Amino acid sequence: MGCAAAIATTMYVLAMNPALAQAVNPNTPPPTENEDTGVLEDVTVTATKEREPIRQVAPNTYEIRTADMTDTLTGSNPLDLVKNLPGVVYTSTDPYGLDLSDATTFVRGFHQNELALVFEGIPLNDSSYGSLGGTTPLNIGVPDDISSVQVSPGTARESAFSSVVTGGEIRYSLEDPAAAPSILVSQTYGSSDTLVTTLSTQTGQLGSDGPKILLGFQRISDDKYQAGGTQYMLRGNFKAEQDVPWGDFTVFFSDSHAEIWGYDDLSFAMIQNLGWTADYQYPNYQQAYLRALPENANVSCGYYTCGELSLLEPYDSGQSTTDEIGSIAHTFNLSSALSGKVMLYGATNYTHIAITDPTTPSPDGAPFSEEVWHPHQTRLGVTAELKYAVGKHVITTGLWQERVRAAETQGWYNEPSLSSGGPPLQVIGPYNLYGPAFQTENASRFKTSNGQFYLHDDYSLTDRLTFGAGFKAIEFDTTGGGIGPDPAPYGTLDAKNWFLPHVSATWRPTDGTDVFADLAETETGYRISPRGNIGYSASLWTASTQQVFDSAASSIKPEHDWNLTVGTSHRFGDLSVSVDAYYSVISDRLLSATVNNLFQIVNTVGAVDRSDIVGSDVGVAYRFLDYWRFSESAGLSKFTYGDNLDVEGVVYPIRGAAQPGYPEYTLVSDLSFEYDSIEAGVNSTEYFHQPFSYENDIYGYNYWLVIAHASYDIEGSGKRPDVKVRLDVHNLLNRQQVGTIGVCGFPFRGDFQTMNRSAPRQLFLKVSARY
Repeated sequence: MGCAAAIATTMYVLAMNPALAQAVNPNTPPPTENEDTGVLEDVTVTATKEREPIRQVAPNTYEIRTADMTDTLTGSNPLDLVKNLPGVVYTSTDPYGLDLSDATTFVRGFHQNELALVFEGIPLNDSSYGSLGGTTPLNIGVPDDISSVQVSPGTARESAFSSVVTGGEIRYSLEDPAAAPSILVSQTYGSSDTLVTTLSTQTGQLGSDGPKILLGFQRISDDKYQAGGTQYMLRGNFKAEQDVPWGDFTVFFSDSHAEIWGYDDLSFAMIQNLGWTADYQYPNYQQAYLRALPENANVSCGYYTCGELSLLEPYDSGQSTTDEIGSIAHTFNLSSALSGKVMLYGATNYTHIAITDPTTPSPDGAPFSEEVWHPHQTRLGVTAELKYAVGKHVITTGLWQERVRAAETQGWYNEPSLSSGGPPLQVIGPYNLYGPAFQTENASRFKTSNGQFYLHDDYSLTDRLTFGAGFKAIEFDTTGGGIGPDPAPYGTLDAKNWFLPHVSATWRPTDGTDVFADLAETETGYRISPRGNIGYSASLWTASTQQVFDSAASSIKPEHDWNLTVGTSHRFGDLSVSVDAYYSVISDRLLSATVNNLFQIVNTVGAVDRSDIVGSDVGVAYRFLDYWRFSESAGLSKFTYGDNLDVEGVVYPIRGAAQPGYPEYTLVSDLSFEYDSIEAGVNSTEYFHQPFSYENDIYGYNYWLVIAHASYDIEGSGKRPDVKVRLDVHNLLNRQQVGTIGVCGFPFRGDFQTMNRSAPRQLFLKVSARY
């Protein structure tokens, strides 16, 4: 793409000027200056007794210090860590967010699969349910080993490597291996037979100059809080750091495996007619079998006929996932002014998503079969970055190259007849208990190449005024599609742009006041999903025919956005106030509306020429009476489609409508108390005015979740470890409400089975000890 030559030239120019300033790690803004040596050092996040979990560290950039987070369950989905930031919307069906299909995040109008997600420097790319081009944070490492999260909610920095980003970025960093050994072990017991076992170990430095190692392990198991089924997850991570005279080497590896029985997708009609506890029929195979028999199709099963009910409440659904991801990185100092980092990484994912399909009977006689999606992918990549500090300038540059190989097949597998007496298939497999798939569709294979180059300069005009300017160049291309006997679409789509600028300014008129402006242009590659795919993703390969794909491919353009954010913050002693306003112009947004039912999904795909996001966030934090802290954030965000959607001559009237699934108003409140060894708090999250369909003819329910916790620390002495006892209450008010909307996509209009409820009141008791 020409990026290699550009970065090689940049590296040569910088290396020939090893002048006057500081050597830094290029991936960890912002730097702080060491007064003795003049060397810039990475910011180290440490927990203090005076907690400040969220702080602004750069223009349009926040840092979350997880050691100070008090309202997150041990083992929760890492997306849960950012829920209290202004402009962030996070929902899940279960308290831990373990079901990939039901846990979702928006940041200022952009869905999680439109954000640049980075874990230990590794680009995660598309984190969608059943993704063929990325890794979800849920399946990486032990969340309790995450030390900090950096979030740029308005727009991603040029250095955020991603082929899907149009909005902001989220960077996760594990705790660094420590010089002193320690062991942290915790056990959680809770509602629905919840058990969470966590072990985190620091080996300390091995020998006089050996490596330091961080090891993490976590096992989560629970029962569904309604109907039958379990949720199980096993995670582990390894991080080793070896210092050398000119820098250090870091090796990271994570492995995870999950087996999840899911919750049924709901519609408004189902909630009204069947109640909030409507769910799959597992483990009652006989009841599901009899309901689905053709001769019972018109027999009454309550409000619905048995045939209708077998479609709404099939036997089971869920998924199993296995993820491995790892990297080896080398940070080096070429001179007192020039430093850099190179990293090689790889990631694999194997997913099986299953649902009982009453529309396709088993050849062996059962009135339904098990429909299974089998996506899997392998990603290999390299990043190289340099940072050069001279005078009032800090110049950074970097290159990213990645190759992805992915495939997916839909298969239907035999379920046993009642007369055979055989056990039904498990939703987590194996699926070939009664032979291989008797029917396959939409077999697809894809090859993707991603490349990105960036160059950025931060210029400190004075101690209080800094300007930033840079650009990135991108090239993303994918070839693939259907390879089976059924003609699923096949073709090549690519996105290229050699100049996507990013400028910013930061002004500190006083020590307690910050003012910033941030403007960036972004462009994304095309998302990859085969025809018949389930989940939240807009991909041209989901088109119903090759003709529709070819027609759209001849005129479609990659999504192209401009994001502007301005903001200010001021500290009045113990009171701090922040205000941000943002505006985005979105061009050529690809939309996918889901029609038909969950077993025979048809996606209608088309592009909207222009859309706009306008919003503002206000945050207040106040510490009072020595022991109390209160924070409040309020957000107003409006995502509006500027044009109707035209698909093959059919016009869908969505001009002026708001984006479905994203609430226009948010309110997050947090009150905490800390005295000596006692700590307690309550957190309230509210979302309002959430469109359900593209045409906004229906709106979702308002959302209000209150969680509370209390803990007591017992300080260790001698050989006795520090012990902490903590009680958490999830959904304190025990509200019956919908958690996530759009699990299976959004309809153009009317009702659709695509919502999941949120958990009822749940209690969790954790006991931890640190040695």
